[in-house]
Amino acid sequence: MAIEKMRLLRLAGSKENIEKILLTAFSSRDLHAELASHVVNDGNGGELLKEDNTFADYLNRIESVAHSLHSEIHSEFDGSTTFTNAEIEQNLTNVEEKYEKINEQLMNQSSLTKEDKEALTLLREYDINDLNSTKYTSVNFGRLPISSLSKLSVFRKRFVSTILTKNSHYAWLMYITLNDVKNEVDSMFDSLFFEPIAIPKIDEQKLVFDCESQLGQIYGYVKHCADVRKFHKYIALFESECVITGFIPNNRVKKFKTMFGEMQDVIIQDFPAGLEEGLEPPTVLRNNWFAKPFEMFVEMYGLPHYGEFDPTFYLAITYSLLFGIMFGDLGQGFVLVVGGYLLGKYKKMRLGDVAVRLGIFSMAFGIFFGSVFGYEELLTPLYVSIFHMTSKPIEVLNSASTMPLLLSAISLGAFLILTSILINVINQLRKKNIGEALFSQNGLAGFIFYGSMVFGAALQVGFGIKVANPVTIGLLVIVPLVSILFNVPLKNLINKLAVTPHEGWGGYMTESAFELFEVMLSFVTNTMSFLRVGGFVLSHAGMMVVVMTLKQMTGNAGFVVLILGNILVMALEGLIVGIQTLRLEYYEMFSRYFEGGGKKYVPTTIEI
Repeated sequence: MAIEKMRLLRLAGSKENIEKILLTAFSSRDLHAELASHVVNDGNGGELLKEDNTFADYLNRIESVAHSLHSEIHSEFDGSTTFTNAEIEQNLTNVEEKYEKINEQLMNQSSLTKEDKEALTLLREYDINDLNSTKYTSVNFGRLPISSLSKLSVFRKRFVSTILTKNSHYAWLMYITLNDVKNEVDSMFDSLFFEPIAIPKIDEQKLVFDCESQLGQIYGYVKHCADVRKFHKYIALFESECVITGFIPNNRVKKFKTMFGEMQDVIIQDFPAGLEEGLEPPTVLRNNWFAKPFEMFVEMYGLPHYGEFDPTFYLAITYSLLFGIMFGDLGQGFVLVVGGYLLGKYKKMRLGDVAVRLGIFSMAFGIFFGSVFGYEELLTPLYVSIFHMTSKPIEVLNSASTMPLLLSAISLGAFLILTSILINVINQLRKKNIGEALFSQNGLAGFIFYGSMVFGAALQVGFGIKVANPVTIGLLVIVPLVSILFNVPLKNLINKLAVTPHEGWGGYMTESAFELFEVMLSFVTNTMSFLRVGGFVLSHAGMMVVVMTLKQMTGNAGFVVLILGNILVMALEGLIVGIQTLRLEYYEMFSRYFEGGGKKYVPTTIEI
C-alpha cells in the first residue's frame, strides 16, 4: 500500500579508521551503500580509493594450492593475529615449493595400479626419510609373483624382506640388502620376475599436512583482508576523510547511529531521500497482511521508483478476485488454503501465502456457484433454508447462464481497465506530468473515450437507452480521440516546448493516425481478453462434470476417481488460471499505470 520512507546517510571518518568504519557500517544489515563512483564527481573534489588486489591475489594462491591438494582450509580470523606482506609471501612461497614436490611425485606415480598405491600407503608406515638415507644398506620395494615367493628361501641369507600385502597374483614386499651384494640380490630378484616400484623420495602425506598447517595460519587473516577490500568501492576520499554514502529505512536510522557511539571521529549526517541528485533511493514495499505476499508479482514485473505508487494492494485484490471467479469451488478452495498455509509455514514459500488468499476467494465464489468438489447441488439446501432462495444464485451449467456470465466478465474487465486508467491519471498528476495525465490513451482522454463507449453500449444493450447523438459523440468520442491524436504537440504546448513535431506535421499525422487506430483496436482486444474469466468458469464446471460422470461409471472405484479427478483439475486448472490471471494483471492493467524500473533495496553486509 505504500513505499517505506528512506533517509540518505553520509558517514565520514578518518582514513586511518577505514576498516573499523566499514565493519561497523556493514554489519548492521540496514545500510544500502552507494558506489563511491556514483558519489564522486568533478564538482565535489572527491577521489576513489585506489584499488588494492594484493590480498585477493594471496587468497587466490592459497585456494589454488588447497584445491590442488584436495584440502579444505577452515581458519577464521581471530581479530588480532596479523601478518606482514613479507610473512605472507614467505609462507606462500614455502607451501608452493612443497606442493611442487608433492605434485612431481604424484605425477611419477600416475602409472601405478590401485593395488600398488595401497601397498605404498602401507610402506609409509616406515619413515620414508630413513628408507632413503641408509648408508650401508639398500632398500628396494616392488611386487613379486606369488609363484616366486617359495624360491626366496634359497637366498634368504643375503637379504631380509617384509611382505606388506598380497592378492591372488602378486605379493608387494620390501627387501633390504648390504650394498656389497646389492647387484647380485637385485639380479636374483629380476630372475624371479620382481617388478620394482620406486620408493617415494618424500612423504607427501606429511608434506600435505605441513602445507595445510601453514596455509591455515595465514588463511583467515588473508581472507578477512581480501573481503574488507571488496568494500573499498563504497569509500570516497575527501581530503583527510573517508566517506560512505547510502540509504537506510527511516525507522532504523536511530539504531544505526548508536553503533558508532564509541567512535568519536565518525560524523553521521542524514537527509531526506531523493534530495541528492544522481542517487536514486532504493524501494522497500510496505503492505498489510493480505497484500504482502503479492509483492513477489510486483517484483517480477519491476519495483516502482521511490515515492511512486505501490500497486501491490490493487494487484492483490484484483488478482484474488479474478482467480476466485475462475477457480470457484468451495472444496478445492479449502484445499488450496490448507496447502498454501502448510507451504508458507514450513517451507517459507511466498507462493504458499498467496495460495491462502486465493483459496479464500475461491471458497467464496464456490459458495456463490454452489460447487463443492464437483457436487453442484450440495449447497442448494443452504440457499433454501438460510437465504430463502429457490435455487443457487447462478447455475453455471445452464445454457441460459452462459451469455450473462460472459457479459459479466466483459463488464468486470471494462471496470478494471477504467480503474487502471484512473490510477494512471492520478499518478501522472502527482508527478506533474500534466500532458500525459490529460491527453494520452491512458490519461483523461482515454478514460472519457473508453468510458463513454462502455457505458453507452451498456445502456443500449441492457436497458435499450440510446445515448448516441451529435453532442455526446462530439464531446465524449471525437474530442478525446483528437486529444490522443495530437497528444505530443499538446504535451509540448503545456511544457512550453516547440509545438511542431520534429518529423514535421505530415510525418506526424501519418504515424499518429495509425497509432490512433491501434489504440482503438487495443481497447477492444483488451476488453475481450476478460472473456477468459467467464470461459474458465464454464470450463471448470465442464471438467468437473466429466469427473462426476466417470465417478458414476466406475462403480465401487468411484470415490478414488473422484479424488484423482479433483487433484488433476486442481493441478491443471490452478496452474493455467494462475498464469492467465497474471497475464491480465500485467498486460491489461499494469501496462496502463505502472512502469517499474525501481531500484531494489539490498543492504550491504560484511561478516565480522
